[in-house]
Amino acid sequence: MKITTLIFIALTSLLTGCGDTKKEIVIGYIEGLSGPFANVGEMGLRHLELEVDAVNQRGELPEGMRLKVAPFDNKTNPQEALLAFRSALDAGVDYVFQGNSSSVALALSDAIGKHNQRNPDRQVLFLNYAAVDPALTNDRCDKSHFRFDADVDMKISALTDYMASREDIKSIYLINQDYSFGQAVSRAARSMLQEKRPDIKIVGDDLHPIGKVKDFSPYIAKIKSSGAKAVLTGNWGNDMTLLIKSAKQMGADVDFYTFYAGAAGGVTVIGESGIDRVYQITTWHSNANAETKSNARTYADRYPDAPESLYYSSIRRAVRMLEKALIETGSSDVDGIRSSLSSMTFTDDTGPISIRPDNHQLLQPLYLSKLISVEGISDMVDVEKTGLGFETIVEIPAENTRLDTTCQF
Repeated sequence: MKITTLIFIALTSLLTGCGDTKKEIVIGYIEGLSGPFANVGEMGLRHLELEVDAVNQRGELPEGMRLKVAPFDNKTNPQEALLAFRSALDAGVDYVFQGNSSSVALALSDAIGKHNQRNPDRQVLFLNYAAVDPALTNDRCDKSHFRFDADVDMKISALTDYMASREDIKSIYLINQDYSFGQAVSRAARSMLQEKRPDIKIVGDDLHPIGKVKDFSPYIAKIKSSGAKAVLTGNWGNDMTLLIKSAKQMGADVDFYTFYAGAAGGVTVIGESGIDRVYQITTWHSNANAETKSNARTYADRYPDAPESLYYSSIRRAVRMLEKALIETGSSDVDGIRSSLSSMTFTDDTGPISIRPDNHQLLQPLYLSKLISVEGISDMVDVEKTGLGFETIVEIPAENTRLDTTCQF
């Protein structure tokens, strides 16, 4: 009996050891794949699958290890996201990717943190590629959460620096989605504009229901009557495209300063009316340099019929830094991966980037860019096959985006 027991234990240990190097690493993509923001969720899934396929094709992970994507629909709703997370756990997910809606991200971050406390031998990491509420890396931070996008305060700081330098900007209108992210955009814009250019008048500050407004013409009418020459908005998805569409239809004579004009059909809707009038603040754009142009063309070749162009550099960076951590640790142990990621440096297509160990926020360059016509410019990449693309107005070095944090792991 004792010999049989010893043999069993030895076999179990051998199989467990093999599992560490041969395990299929499951990435749970928990996003809105139905509902008003389904197009954004589907766009992110294509980005993720492209990068995961590239990792598996490179074959540099420890022997026998592969990545797999498992999509789960959260309907862009926090309660649905928690249900999806339970399903993801049942499916053996090791990493959660999510980014669309900070309210969803906050719910997931809390749930993952509690799960990890209760299950120290079944850890899960949250790789957040687009939810930018500052709370996620400040008061509501969790050691299992990593953000690969820049947060609201980082982006608004860069935007308001530029706006403050524009003496022709005398008034501005704020319009945002009415939830934690949109409220954070409004709050940061008011505070930073007051500090940098107190003479700029904020002539409107609207918060509208997220994903429910089908006609933004009443809001555009208010913007026109206010006399504002600039609009600052963090709107994304259909709330972005429909806002711009109404402004175009109503002939609004304003410049738009945005977070997401270049994503999910935005440029297609904007069209030529946005030339020299639409700006975006992002961590990446296709014309930032020769490498970003190459990556944009790779995406276009992979998905020739997709309605969008390459946008989520944050997904590529999250996947590639995960790949690096798996190679460095030589194991699928999630706790070891967290330790590797927590102070990782990496070189991507925009140069060196690094994760802050004190709050797990990725530091990377920021780009303020402007929509232009790229027709006839051979070395410029267009967006969504429109003949329009973005050119850099200001590049902010990665280290210059560092802000104070209240995070305490």
